[in-house]
Amino acid sequence: MTDRPTSVAKNVEGLHHEESALDRARALRDQFARAQNDNQQQKDRQTERPPAKGSQMVREDAPALKPAPSGPMRQMADRQASATKLGKEHDTAAAKVEAARKAQETFKARQGKTHDHDHDRER
Repeated sequence: MTDRPTSVAKNVEGLHHEESALDRARALRDQFARAQNDNQQQKDRQTERPPAKGSQMVREDAPALKPAPSGPMRQMADRQASATKLGKEHDTAAAKVEAARKAQETFKARQGKTHDHDHDRER
């Protein structure tokens, strides 16, 4: 059985062709060209997308999440930040109340200075 050939085509001259380095290079060139074409199409699709909302500065300077400790170490920092924020809110609220009180006093002062038009009609 060892003397029996595996393929008749190998014996016929011109039908069997062994792969050479040149054939491999051509196959690699074709594969590279397809990959380049795919990359170009992908870039074209990305440029067709509508631009992201917001300006470039907003997108670049957006705050990023930073690693923070957990447990009791985190609670102290959170409490301090909360107290600071609450203090600022109270200050702005107190300023608004004071401005409203002054506006009310000014209004009442103007009301007291009205002329008595009914008295002028009787003359």
